[in-house]
Amino acid sequence: MALTLNAADSCKFLTVGINYQVTSSTNFVIEILDWQENDISGTVNPVFTLTPASPHITYPIPVDLLNISNGIITIILKTQAGNEIPGGKKSVLLHCDIDCCLTKLTNELIDCACDCAKCATSLAKAQKVFLLLKSADYAIVQANDSAEAQRPGFIEDGYKKYIKAKEICDNSCGCDC
Repeated sequence: MALTLNAADSCKFLTVGINYQVTSSTNFVIEILDWQENDISGTVNPVFTLTPASPHITYPIPVDLLNISNGIITIILKTQAGNEIPGGKKSVLLHCDIDCCLTKLTNELIDCACDCAKCATSLAKAQKVFLLLKSADYAIVQANDSAEAQRPGFIEDGYKKYIKAKEICDNSCGCDC
């Protein structure tokens, strides 16, 4: 039994993969939540019926239909009756807003023709943002691989690092380009 959640590099789609074996026809729903477990499903309401012969299901979710475009997104696979499936909770970090900032900082570094203070400042900001994002991504990996009791701590850690990276971007290079 497996549930996967991946984000497109463009942050335009989430891809949910469901590979569960059932003994009889079973209806499933997916909850879509933000890092604080608020419903962000917007107009997306995925409902699946699996049968014993069902193949692996891949379900794309357009991010623009959700009530969030960047940050941590969690999906929970449940039965139609509302029971959470063991191992049926996964999270992902969408950070295209910050990727834009990193691109601008990198372009500034490419345009630098000297080893001046401006270049050093841009490099330091880019390094901080990049390291915070990598660390936030890894916190989400840890959350997905951890026991349920440990998940909230890893999610919060990833969110704090994402927010710190966003603050550095918003104060320095104008993200959301």
